[in-house]
Amino acid sequence: MRRNCLYLLALLASTAFTGGTGFAADAVSLNFQNQGGTYDAAGSFQVDADCAVVWGVLTDYDRLPKFVGGLKRSHIEEYLGRSHFLLEQEFEGGFLFVTKRVRVRLDVRETRCELIRFEDVSHQDFEFYKGSWKLASDSTGELTVNYALKAQQNFDEPFAGDYMKGSIKDLLDSVRREILRRQACKNLTPLRP
Repeated sequence: MRRNCLYLLALLASTAFTGGTGFAADAVSLNFQNQGGTYDAAGSFQVDADCAVVWGVLTDYDRLPKFVGGLKRSHIEEYLGRSHFLLEQEFEGGFLFVTKRVRVRLDVRETRCELIRFEDVSHQDFEFYKGSWKLASDSTGELTVNYALKAQQNFDEPFAGDYMKGSIKDLLDSVRREILRRQACKNLTPLRP
């Protein structure tokens, strides 16, 4: 089964590089505004995947650093109720030889297969940092994953806007790839001898 899943993933990757159907040149859209250290980002992508698979990737908080490159740490610190908890995350971004680590302590509230809202309550690296992930389906069954973030940094870095934009783009690309990988593995049936 695992070998079949790896074969299918290799086939999907080669299709993506050769312009096969189902893969747009840039499958993630991102609108990013930077007004002197205040960021407003809105991104989205579409996937042909089960809601449970998409939700499983978005809420795999402790394993996010395994498939999101700039995320160095992600850990649920404390449960505050059903679908409500505090999540600690640490990101690293860079430009040439300059790197910056930022930390957030997110108050997270979930509505299963619909919405994840988050807001930084530590204010260590950001004056404010809040946003959401929203899922919406269309008549064809494809899911649209929407991401929104509003943030204002507490630090003075000349390339911070570039860090943020690149990190968000990487986050969206990485989450989309992981959703497609998990959906492909779920759809794969074992070959019989």
